Formats: sequence, C-alpha cells, structure tokens
Amino acid sequence: MKQGTNKIIFTFMLTLIVLLSGCGQDTKDITVNDGNSQQQEETQEEQQEQEESEASKIGSRSNPVPFQKTATVDDELYNDEGEAFKIKFDLTVLEVIRGENAYQLLLDMNEFNEPAPEGYEWVLAKSKVNFVESETEDLSFFIDGIMNFDMVSESGDIYSGNLYGTTDPEFSFEMYVGNEKEGYIAYLVKTGEKAQLRYEGLLGGYVFFNLE
Repeated sequence: MKQGTNKIIFTFMLTLIVLLSGCGQDTKDITVNDGNSQQQEETQEEQQEQEESEASKIGSRSNPVPFQKTATVDDELYNDEGEAFKIKFDLTVLEVIRGENAYQLLLDMNEFNEPAPEGYEWVLAKSKVNFVESETEDLSFFIDGIMNFDMVSESGDIYSGNLYGTTDPEFSFEMYVGNEKEGYIAYLVKTGEKAQLRYEGLLGGYVFFNLE
C-alpha cells in the first residue's frame, strides 16, 4: 500500500511552486463535450459562454463536469529556460465503483490492498486522459492519480487520507502529445456520502468532476 508521506512532500513542493509562480487556485479554463459532432461542441461552447455570465464557472465545485462528460483542460508546459507552451488535454471519468464491489476489484488488482476503515468505503474512478494539443512536441505531460487528484465530500471535506489503493492499471502517466491512457484512481470516502473528484494542475487551478 502507498503511504501518505510522498503526497505530503509533493503537496509542500507544489505549494511552494504555486506561491513562487503567483498562480491562483481558481477553476481552470475548460470546455465540456460528450464526443459528438463538431457542431454540437460549438453549440455547447456558445451555451457555456452565455451561462458563465449567469452561473458558476463550469468545472467549479458548484458547477462540476457532469459524470462521463469530457473536460478539455487548457494548461501550460515549461521547458528548462522557463518558456511556456500552451497545451490541451481531455479528462473523462468513465466509470465509478464504490463499497464492497470496489474493494473486491482492488483485491483482484493487488492482494495486499486493505479494506476500508470503519465508516469509510473505497471509491474507484476509472478515468481517461488524452493529450490532444501542444505548442511543442518536445515536452512531455505528466498526470498522476495521487499527486493531481483528491476526493471532496458533499460536506466540503477534502479526503487526504493515509491509505491508498494500488490499482491496475494505475492512473499515473507521462505522455507526449497525441497519446491517450486509461486507469483507476482509488480513494476512501465516508460511507454513503456523495463526493466529487478534484483535479489540480501543477501550477494551480482546479477542475471538479461529478461521480454519479
């Protein structure tokens, strides 16, 4: 089982980077589509622009990405000289398994995965990432289920936890533009409580995903 030490260290480093870069922790810029025609995607973008002036930004905690819809996230990569290159990548939560079914699947993936503590249950979010666009082909993009994601409860609790499930395939990928991967993100949540999956970019900014 993975321990929380690595995530604590990474979180400290991430916080330091964010403070030094001056980046905020607001909702990242995204568009949402369901994989249908280009015309439908353009219509959704027009509707989004109108709705954003009337409601919370899409991808925020109060207006999360709908379950099984694809969020196209705008972000940046940096080379060793500090030059920024704009990128886009798609994130989709394909399937969610909870409770005993999730634990049995975790055991199939790794016999050393532990049962959920009393009052909690395992949540498995099968997710897909597609690195769709970049201003450079020379820089890779890294995304990880533990480092970049958290579960946020309906009551506002951010589940940090000291226990993580080992999944197969694990959602942890380094990729160049044009590549697509799928894997499982495993977290503990309070039994029966609704939760959202929260993505956090390396230099700040969140995207929330509904899990049902």
